[in-house]
Amino acid sequence: MKRIFALPVLALVLSLLPIRAAEPTAKPEESIRGFYHWYVTELIANREPLKERAAMKRYATDRLLKEIDKMKKGPDGLDGDYFVDAQDFDNLWAKNITVSNLKVTGNNAMADVLLAGKGEMRRRLKVWLVSDGASWKIDKVQGRD
Repeated sequence: MKRIFALPVLALVLSLLPIRAAEPTAKPEESIRGFYHWYVTELIANREPLKERAAMKRYATDRLLKEIDKMKKGPDGLDGDYFVDAQDFDNLWAKNITVSNLKVTGNNAMADVLLAGKGEMRRRLKVWLVSDGASWKIDKVQGRD
C-alpha cells in the first residue's frame, strides 16, 4: 500500500520542480573543433565527408546541407570545398584548429576559425552556428583569406 501511495506523491513532487530549457551539450567552440577534426581526417583518408549524410547532420544544419546541394547543382557548381573554402587541404589542419572571437547570442554563435598547416597552408574562416537545443551545428562558413 505504501508503494502505491509513494508513486503519485513522487510524480507530484517532480512536476512541481522548475523545468530548465535544454542546453546544448557541447560549447560552440567544441562543436567547431570536433567538426573540423573529423572533416579533415575524412579528407586525409580520401573519403568524401559531404556524402556521409548521417555524420554531416551531426555537425551541420539541414538548411546548410540543402544549400550546399543546391550550389553543387547550380550553373557554377562548387568552386572548391565549402567548409575549408579551398581546393586543397593540409593534413595538419586536423590537429591545428584555433577558434577565436566567439560571440554567442541566444541560439546563435559566430567565431573566427584558423586551420593552420605547413608554411602558407592556412585557412581563415568565419563560422556561424545554430543551437538546436541539444548541440551546436554549423549553419554557414565564409572564407576570410
